[in-house]
Amino acid sequence: MNIRERILLTGHSGFTGRYIVKTAKFLGLDVVCLTDNGTSNGVPIDLMSYHELDEKIQELSPTAIIHLAAISHVQHQPASDFYSINVGGTRNLIQSLLRMKRSPTSCIFASTANLYRTSDSNALREDSEIKPVNDYGLSKKCMEDMLAFWENKLSVIITRPFNYTGIGQSEKFLIPKIVGHYRRRDPLLELGNIKVRRDFSDVRFISEAYLRLAMIKDMSFTVNLCSGRAVSIDDILKICEEITQFSPEIVSSSRYKRENEIMTLRGDPSFMKKILGFSTRYSIRDTLAWMINEEVS
Repeated sequence: MNIRERILLTGHSGFTGRYIVKTAKFLGLDVVCLTDNGTSNGVPIDLMSYHELDEKIQELSPTAIIHLAAISHVQHQPASDFYSINVGGTRNLIQSLLRMKRSPTSCIFASTANLYRTSDSNALREDSEIKPVNDYGLSKKCMEDMLAFWENKLSVIITRPFNYTGIGQSEKFLIPKIVGHYRRRDPLLELGNIKVRRDFSDVRFISEAYLRLAMIKDMSFTVNLCSGRAVSIDDILKICEEITQFSPEIVSSSRYKRENEIMTLRGDPSFMKKILGFSTRYSIRDTLAWMINEEVS
């Protein structure tokens, strides 16, 4: 990437953003972070404040955008936040990008695989049926529909990441919760339906993928970010038990079972491999062992 080029990152203090910043630093890329929480290594901006955002966008004049800032925990309340932030904040960003004298050559917007219907035995492609089952997925569908209005004016890349995890992810999310119990050797672990199957990737791969996409110029497309392999929560528990040699009591609790639960989500990584030129090198066992055995760096 040319030294004069600049990637603007929103959501840098979140789980994924932190890894993107770390990877970008290793690669020598110029990344400027927008933050709404006053952290010292970011430009303080509220995405909901359009005029403040627009002033800073015009001043920074980025050549690429990675927009991650969003409410992403499916059970977040109130549900209206999904729409005000995931849709409204994105709308403000788009409006500001359209006002730039020279449009960014790559505008990446993080959507979600929660848009898809259950995949059962078939891997989900980017053209598979869309039917969100929760407010998070629906807010991201609204965002994608909104982006379609400007795909002829901006180079829009929409990512649909499937589940991914790693060190530093909040225990509000399932895999860190499970790993935390095994690390602490807690005797009791309450979960929902452990038969659900998900396509899990490693956050280190996901961060590399976002930065690779930021180097793709003047193209618009939608791409899955996935491993192509579905693993059940039951299998996750067995791997953790093998690594730690510890067996907590597993209790299935109705309070952790989701309404309209999708039983299987597995992505087709074919287009992703074509676009990126690589796929994940981490197995789910690799990721779990990393999370269980290593400290946060």
